Amino acid sequence: MIEVNPSEMRKTRLENGLVIVTEHMPHVRSVSFGVFLRIGSRYETLEKNGITHFIEHALFKGTRKRSAAQIAEESDALGGHLDAFTGREMVGFYTKVLDQHLARAFELVADLVTSPAFEASDIEKERNVILEEIKMVEDTPDDLVFEIFSKKFYPEHSLGRPILGTPTTLKRFRRKQVQEYYDCVYRADNLLIAAAGNLRHEEVIGLAQEYFGHLSAGETTHVSGEPRAKPHITLRHKAELEQSHLVIGAPCPSLLSADRYITHILTLILGGGMSSRLFQSIREDRGLAYTVFSSISPFTDSGYLSIYAAASTEQLTETIAATMDELRRIKVERVGEEELERTKDQLKSSLMLNLESTSARMSALAQMEMTFGRFFSPDEIIRAVDAVTPESVQRLAREIFRTEALALTVLGNLDGFTVKRAQLVL
Repeated sequence: MIEVNPSEMRKTRLENGLVIVTEHMPHVRSVSFGVFLRIGSRYETLEKNGITHFIEHALFKGTRKRSAAQIAEESDALGGHLDAFTGREMVGFYTKVLDQHLARAFELVADLVTSPAFEASDIEKERNVILEEIKMVEDTPDDLVFEIFSKKFYPEHSLGRPILGTPTTLKRFRRKQVQEYYDCVYRADNLLIAAAGNLRHEEVIGLAQEYFGHLSAGETTHVSGEPRAKPHITLRHKAELEQSHLVIGAPCPSLLSADRYITHILTLILGGGMSSRLFQSIREDRGLAYTVFSSISPFTDSGYLSIYAAASTEQLTETIAATMDELRRIKVERVGEEELERTKDQLKSSLMLNLESTSARMSALAQMEMTFGRFFSPDEIIRAVDAVTPESVQRLAREIFRTEALALTVLGNLDGFTVKRAQLVL
């Protein structure tokens, strides 16, 4: 075993390649821990689109020693909240329990992840559950508009495909395909265990050795080429909607970029709260929309910054024009010191407050290790935020917001509504 960083944050790599990262928080009585897979939906082929999420669901249907009901009962008995997620670049299974229940909870999660039963009947049931989940997205326009945007933005890449898959791909999944894909990716070298709370690092290592030590590393390398973003204008008519939903986006720096903190600042200035420029202009000054915000969707090699608004179809043209006005403004005018400092305080407060729970600290540990292979202290993060200057914000705005890079998606009752490329000129 190779051990590094002997501090409150510690890291150990087992001989089979599995990594354990922990943070000791002696002032709490809880422990949050999770098992994370370094493979997300972006590594799927077109034919297997949705299988990563499908397996995440299927693991809860039972193991070789526990039924789905027993998994739920034992989790409830521990007082924790066992949950999971599938992202485009990672999968996570996590829970939070009292420190005295760590060993029992760890065994439960380990059993869930390492010894699924994959009964054919359960796979059929889960297929139906996920089909209903897909229908739910179709009925949730503020989610659906982003699905449509991503598909058109990355039309030739897996990042543009839905994490849930499609009804067509889901129909292909049988026990054999599910088991084969699971065996291929759920390997020791693809797994990470992260834990934070009132724990001893050595105890977590011992539990990991006991329940994951038998796993082997693999030789298959999962790759996903860097995506090429495609500017587009996409209109989707959905007559039953009362509001129309708008997304304007452009490529932005990746998770690994040196400009990542500048990207966060730029996004907050534009649409990160009630004092943001878009909120004040579109909602407060003009009364065009109830909801408007900007956000970033960063990946390890790419990403995009997007602006979302929901408004009546009659006010969409003015909403687009108001948004473009703010994008031009942030490119031409340097951000004032007062606005920049206020935004920095907002970002630092958000980052630090989000790290006050064991669950958030556990998630941060996992994200830092999987993305950077190292830990960032709160002080290091604050220094990076403080280093952002008005000039750097303006430079990045000019790099991101280019006419030829912009993409737009509108979803709603669009009878008679059109958008011309000239409306997106910066």
